[in-house]
Amino acid sequence: MRRRCTESLVFGARLASLLAGLASLLAGLAPLLSGCGHPSERAAPSQSAPAVGLTTPSAPTTPSTDAAMREWEAGARNHFKESAQALQHIWDGSETGDEAAVRSGCEQLHDTNIIGLQQHLPTPDKGLTAELQRMIDDINVATRACLRFIIGRQHADAANYQDYLSRAVDHLHRAKAILDTDLRPG
Repeated sequence: MRRRCTESLVFGARLASLLAGLASLLAGLAPLLSGCGHPSERAAPSQSAPAVGLTTPSAPTTPSTDAAMREWEAGARNHFKESAQALQHIWDGSETGDEAAVRSGCEQLHDTNIIGLQQHLPTPDKGLTAELQRMIDDINVATRACLRFIIGRQHADAANYQDYLSRAVDHLHRAKAILDTDLRPG
């Protein structure tokens, strides 16, 4: 039993920086999604100005594209908040050696992304959709590895969890950059 507790603590300690970084990014993304797309906070787009999006630099920003982006973010924003909460749950469980909390957090992280956010794809921006899909795919692998680690204590599962969660964070950073550009006024 002591070995299992020690392994849980080691697992939790090794994930601390990844979880903190991802939770911070998700927490930062949630306010962006809840405010930047609001019509009163955005300048009217110029019909002749090219979009500054990363995926289609020559495509003009149109009111219908802006409206579609606002509509998408309104439907998806809670998934980012729920992901941050799930990561906090995993973090707290790892810190206290509470396997049930870690398992629950992994399941929540899986469900809010693989089931919840997946239903909100595609986005109006193909590049954003691609990054979010890659993030979802990596979170799927990471959460399955997390659950396998809790059951079997295989260090390879802990390493896979960390690796794929790190990849998911990278995709989320790129998705956030695209979203920032898409929601930038004027």
